[in-house]
Amino acid sequence: MALPPDRAVTRPALINALWDDAGPPAAPKTLHSHLAHLRRRLREAGLTDLIATRDSGYLLRVPEDAVDVTRFETFSVRGRNALAAGDPKAATEWLRSALTIWRGEALTGCRSSEWRQAETIRLNEARVATTEDLISARLALGEHVTAIGELEFLVIQHPFREQLWELLILALYRSGRQADALAAFQRARATLIEELGIEPGPKLRRLETAILTADPSLDQSVIPGPTVTGHRLRGRLPVPLTRLVGRDTDIATMRQTLAQRRLVTLTGPGGCGKTRLAIAIAAQYDKPVCFVDLAPLTESHLVPQAVADALCLSEQRGRGVIDSLADHLADQALLLVLDNGEHLVGTCAQLACALLPNCPELQILATSREPLHVPGETVHALRPLATPDPDTAHSYQSLLRYDAIQLFLDRAQDSGAQIGTDEGTAHELALICARLDGLPLALELAAARTAALPVRQIAAHLHDRLHTLFSGSHVARPQHRALHTTIKWSYDLLNPDERALFRRLAVFAGDFGLPAVTALWPHDDHAADLLGRLVEKSLVIKETTAPHYRLLDTIHKFAAAQLVGDELADARRRHAEFHLALAEQAEERLDGADAVEWLDRLAGEHENFRAAVAWAITAPDATLALRLAGSLFRYCRLRGHYGDGRKWLADALDHGARAPDDLRAKAFSGAVTLTFLQCEYEKAVQLAEQNLDLYQSLGDMHGVASTRLLLGSICREHASYQQAMDYHRSALEAFQAMDDAPGIARALQLCAFTAWLRGDFDSAATWARMSLRRFENLGDAESIASALMHLGAVAHYRGDNTQALQLLTKANAISGHTGCLEGIAWTLNLLGLVHNETGSDEARTLLEQSLTLHRKLGDQWRMASVLEALAAIACNERRWDDAAHLLSEARTSRTAINSPVPTCEVPRYLRTLAALDAADERPLTIPQTAHRAK
Repeated sequence: MALPPDRAVTRPALINALWDDAGPPAAPKTLHSHLAHLRRRLREAGLTDLIATRDSGYLLRVPEDAVDVTRFETFSVRGRNALAAGDPKAATEWLRSALTIWRGEALTGCRSSEWRQAETIRLNEARVATTEDLISARLALGEHVTAIGELEFLVIQHPFREQLWELLILALYRSGRQADALAAFQRARATLIEELGIEPGPKLRRLETAILTADPSLDQSVIPGPTVTGHRLRGRLPVPLTRLVGRDTDIATMRQTLAQRRLVTLTGPGGCGKTRLAIAIAAQYDKPVCFVDLAPLTESHLVPQAVADALCLSEQRGRGVIDSLADHLADQALLLVLDNGEHLVGTCAQLACALLPNCPELQILATSREPLHVPGETVHALRPLATPDPDTAHSYQSLLRYDAIQLFLDRAQDSGAQIGTDEGTAHELALICARLDGLPLALELAAARTAALPVRQIAAHLHDRLHTLFSGSHVARPQHRALHTTIKWSYDLLNPDERALFRRLAVFAGDFGLPAVTALWPHDDHAADLLGRLVEKSLVIKETTAPHYRLLDTIHKFAAAQLVGDELADARRRHAEFHLALAEQAEERLDGADAVEWLDRLAGEHENFRAAVAWAITAPDATLALRLAGSLFRYCRLRGHYGDGRKWLADALDHGARAPDDLRAKAFSGAVTLTFLQCEYEKAVQLAEQNLDLYQSLGDMHGVASTRLLLGSICREHASYQQAMDYHRSALEAFQAMDDAPGIARALQLCAFTAWLRGDFDSAATWARMSLRRFENLGDAESIASALMHLGAVAHYRGDNTQALQLLTKANAISGHTGCLEGIAWTLNLLGLVHNETGSDEARTLLEQSLTLHRKLGDQWRMASVLEALAAIACNERRWDDAAHLLSEARTSRTAINSPVPTCEVPRYLRTLAALDAADERPLTIPQTAHRAK
């Protein structure tokens, strides 16, 4: 009856729905009995006259928007219309609102029947169609990269929906992944042929043709997402799932203030909605936005690093994080949102003072419980929502003008509750909102209980708790006391096991999954059930886009305050042990076919790894920290977290000075690699020599050979090619003696690398092909990409740019799929050289993208080479001042790391110098080159 509200459903139809046939002989009487029982239950809930009798049957007398299916269909139609009208932003809002109404499969509470099956199919089909429309709108807004993962999951669920395949292919293409887009088309075609025996439809075939011909229509103009210097931010603005209530005046005031001032701090008590308001303001902003949640951070020095991480920026060698941020943002127009900074207010103030004077287009919006006290700061104090006087008589209608009432009713409706409109209920509503001081978080927590408890009981319970509250501390502000009471009340309603799990969740930093929660629980079972109950009681938030959970910040702090003593120590230990097991499990798979899946999983746990390492370096068992940091090294390398990886390894080595030598040797290997990658060669050599001694004392020939590879790589970047080759050859012989297939492949690849850098292209090609075959047998995707990159470099320097382009394009596609920043940066560098040789206008863009990534990684060796390549292009374009500036910056980098120009790059470098001299530019001193050193 709810599916067609306010329309009669015949008795035969109801009987068929209940029994799938004519039913038993007494079916009409049984139906009448069911309806009588239903009416009685509705009356007991204060809902009268909802079911009306008609000659032909019965109808449900409720407004159409009271039924979730109707709201879903209405929102879907509005979103679809907005998309057709060319308004993807509005379409996204409507379509997201439609999909958030779903909380599981349709009609799960109904018995199996033909009626239910038909309705379920219809509703599920509508859900998928709305999802397709939403992704179409997101692509129109430029959200190509973020949509790819969701689309990959959807085409697995719905492999025969060609529209989903079209969206995936288009998202891949617009993300610069042409090869992956074509591969996706072949996957779709194979699926349709193998499963259905049909070819793809005309739209899919036309899309393939358009990609093959690089049809410009595929690159339609889009609304730009939050980007800085052409690269998408990690610090994307969160998308709220509920509407903002009662903050129109605050939004208008804040927007006006931000139009005139560069630092605005939004203050107010915990739970008053500062974050929610900041997101609403930022969402309407006309500049790129970077959102940084400071709540998970526990140490002040992590604040600048969190901002750098959100901007995808790595610290530059010789420059602090704050200085690197100032350099990066010097000419960028950006709104930086620093959220939940009250526990780090001093560091936030220092960061604002350092950035704002040096970054004229930067604005900062901070949320905190107190001002930053920085010159030029404008403070906007956010007050609680307006509440009615509980001692005054109110009608239900008169209460609706109060924002606190509106918020409570809005969230109660979300929880599925039906609130009465009589005078008694109106009084209880006024009492609840007043007792909770109009604080949004407190109201939301209380409203979530309306699905299980009547409003009267909620009001009475809050009243009892407030008596105890106000007889306690009078130092805390009333708003804090009210919010604490609401959370404590929810906590007191839990049974002992629920409370225990809730307390233990405080050890997580950011999101967490069910396996992590299960590992945290000291008993054999019930963790999943307990977590589900905590979600239902609104103490834990379940993310809608992934099977993850989190605690709101204020609730997290409350839980942390309850977790003390032996229980805290046990929870910390279990948290660290779980993440150690995850890291070690992933480490074994980072060279295999499912490496990307594991890398993404580790990336989602990055903050938890940081917390686990921080605890492990204080634990009595020194081996835990060494195992954890050592297992995370390869992830840190592949995803560009060089700074974090080095710190974790250094702290673990300091803490584990007396740990077993095999663990220390492994940690030293990671530290050598990451130090070398950041071009701190002297430090890397010192660490490598210590590592070599450890491995030799252990008799670990594999470790000795691996360390020799690292020493050879350091020599290579100093252009000591013969010494580098000696190290690599000796390592190769050792790996061959051990029949170590991965080691042999790595040694061959590094021999190839050294050979082409010094100009020995024939040897380089032979070694690179040998390494490629071995890596293909091993299934190591990123190493395959590296081997293809070396072969592409050889082809380029031999003058075969057609082959070079094919090899490097394939290498770049693989690195893009794995997310390896080092591989992407290298192939963009070489692709830029190839395009320059062939006269393509893309050369400069590719090299600039490569330079940005190498700056992020802190790789000054490659930065210098890319700068010199850009200088050559500047000379070709007669931009003499730019060329001189680029060469000067490259020279500074080479001097800092004592690394000459590689031999294979010397001819281009000398041509650039000659062109500048011929243009009568300022005289330049030719720096040391590998050619001269040789």
